[in-house]
Amino acid sequence: MQIKTSIAQSAVDALKWEVNFTPKPGLVDALSNGSHDDMDLNLFLKSADSLLSGFQQTAEASFDRDIDISLREDIGAIGRQTEADMFQATNGVNTHKGAIWTMSLLISAASALQTNDIGQILLSAQSLANLPDKYVPQTAKKTHGMVTKKKYALSGARGEAQNGFPNIRKVLSYTNDADDLWMRRLMLLYSNVNDTNIVYRSNLKVLQTLQKISREILESNTSVIENSKFVELEKFVSEYHISPGGCADLFAASYFLDNLSNVGEE
Repeated sequence: MQIKTSIAQSAVDALKWEVNFTPKPGLVDALSNGSHDDMDLNLFLKSADSLLSGFQQTAEASFDRDIDISLREDIGAIGRQTEADMFQATNGVNTHKGAIWTMSLLISAASALQTNDIGQILLSAQSLANLPDKYVPQTAKKTHGMVTKKKYALSGARGEAQNGFPNIRKVLSYTNDADDLWMRRLMLLYSNVNDTNIVYRSNLKVLQTLQKISREILESNTSVIENSKFVELEKFVSEYHISPGGCADLFAASYFLDNLSNVGEE
């Protein structure tokens, strides 16, 4: 498998697939800017392209490496530069900060192991996420995840990785004969992820209400976008001006892993 050269592009492609996936209540998609007034489809596509070099460096640095602190520190340094590349491309707008963290871990694990076995990749990515990186700069500026973790004991993207990506596992284990499988998988994320982006913009009760509506949609046999509850969901995210950005990152990562068996093929 030509994983070093192909895996980075596959990750970028997954991020582009995610932003083009329509509809996604509260999120930027091909028809709407969701709950954002500083982001649109073109900005997300530009941002995704800016990550390619960093993702390639991550794959190269990780190739056939042990999952250890040395590797964690190496990909951490690359990740910080990748984040800087993103902010330069977007003029300071945070489009893919959480996705860089998640994708970098998955790319590193896949390249280190030289495998497309999803279970092994998730376990190794979890191990990487739990290793310390003494070079992480100490900053006074707190991320949304840090703020909500302190206030509500929600751990955000970091906790998702350190716990073994339970929501990615749920997505990839969810199968359905319906034509809208990925739409249902999105609702699965909306109904399960304790999305710190939502809590930061509103509060825990709003998150729980969104999860409840999404779960009702998922459990229905009706097509997601034809479900009356889906209209309710769209109105709800609009009313509270919330954006499930953490769900979007995990949605892209799930698609990336689901298609990893094709990486390196002509």
